[in-house]
Amino acid sequence: MESVLKKLSEGKVDAVRKTASRRLKANRDDPEGWFLMGMVSHEKGNEGYALECFERALYLKRTGKYHKAKSMSHMGLFEFEEAASELRKSLEFKKDVESHFMLYIALLFLNDVGAEKHLAAAHRIKPAKTKKMLQEFFNSFFRDDKSIPEKEKKLMMKKLGIKSA
Repeated sequence: MESVLKKLSEGKVDAVRKTASRRLKANRDDPEGWFLMGMVSHEKGNEGYALECFERALYLKRTGKYHKAKSMSHMGLFEFEEAASELRKSLEFKKDVESHFMLYIALLFLNDVGAEKHLAAAHRIKPAKTKKMLQEFFNSFFRDDKSIPEKEKKLMMKKLGIKSA
């Protein structure tokens, strides 16, 4: 399964879609098939269908991976409360750096004072990876935003503990 997800990260979305379709054709109740179809839909920006696929996978088998995937679609739809709920469920299965970091982001958008503890937990688990995710988050949302003065960006970067790009 890791090789299939690696293909997705390499942009080979159609290959993953074919794998998911093949799995679901063989067994309509294959949770991994629904998970993969959800990942393909998420990559293509079809968050509504991705949510349906992840919900089907979770109906068939409850795993942290499926809850985390479902949270990504909620984040894509700016449904941060729902994303936070799914990430909390994911953390019940495994206390991993990605779930803590994503929950930090969701709570940050909700102005929740509990956000910082999840960033700290992510940092305790894998400091280097957490720093990299912070850098990517900053670059995605703030680096090229012309409405934010450079002085504020530098303060944000300092607060986040990241160096200039």
